[in-house]
Amino acid sequence: MPEEKKVRGKKKKQQKKKDPKKLEILNDCAALGRACNKVGDFDDAKRYFKRTKEGYEEQLGRNSEKALDANYWMVTCTAMSEADRIEKTRDLVKRMERALGEENVVTLETRNSLGNALSRNEQYEEAKEVHEKCLAGRMKALGEEHRDSLDTLTNLGGVYNDGFGNFEKAAEYFERAYKGSERLLGTNHPTTLSVVECISNCYSGFASQRAVTAQGSQN
Repeated sequence: MPEEKKVRGKKKKQQKKKDPKKLEILNDCAALGRACNKVGDFDDAKRYFKRTKEGYEEQLGRNSEKALDANYWMVTCTAMSEADRIEKTRDLVKRMERALGEENVVTLETRNSLGNALSRNEQYEEAKEVHEKCLAGRMKALGEEHRDSLDTLTNLGGVYNDGFGNFEKAAEYFERAYKGSERLLGTNHPTTLSVVECISNCYSGFASQRAVTAQGSQN
């Protein structure tokens, strides 16, 4: 009787069954981490996010939305230089684009965070490109009058105002953010009033710029 041939090849890896109770606990840990981060308790926030990151990776996979989101939050609450934070966030955005897609809400949130970090570091050209891409994604996925889209409109206005001194372009973005915030949140909402302040500062800068130009022409 001929010897039976062995079947070669890789065995299909069995997928670990998700544990609903563990996922519920991890969701609670993520919420606690965000709460600690919001009040400036970064050590506890990092501890909670580390636990959620490891748990989500075990339960859902390394490149799952929740695991990648926990990675993002860990970056936000870990002490590091701004340059390192930018590099880590940039790498995370690339991972998220590959795993989740460019219009995923977690990808967009992380990209928005990257744009803000670049602005703080006065890397305005890249910040503009990042925020423009973020705005396009949020407009398509969420619509212009979603709070996230309005936030990115304000961020873009800030880049043009602070980074390029292009007050006219900045005012366009601020005005769009104001109209959307007024309709969505109301005239006296803190977010709406914050945009009003941005518009006021923008026009003050524009007036100062014109005065300097007029003075130069007279000389």
